Amino acid sequence: MGEDERSGSTESHRSGCSPHSHSSIGCGKKARKARTIFTDKQLQELEATFDKQKYLSVQDRMDLAQRMGLSDTQVKTWYQNRR
Repeated sequence: MGEDERSGSTESHRSGCSPHSHSSIGCGKKARKARTIFTDKQLQELEATFDKQKYLSVQDRMDLAQRMGLSDTQVKTWYQNRR
């Protein structure tokens, strides 16, 4: 009986591709990006803009993101979640 048989480990388990694994690193998938923590100032500006305009054009979204030091995707996601 080999070492692997006694410990019950498998090749897929060693490579990090276990179906019970919480991490997708090593399975050919992209790792999830960390959650964004917005500053109070950023939240105030996002909320104020949202109160005036529930949907942003691409240009407005890009301008807002640049002004606030965020990515376009972060602003887009915040708006989607807020709606």
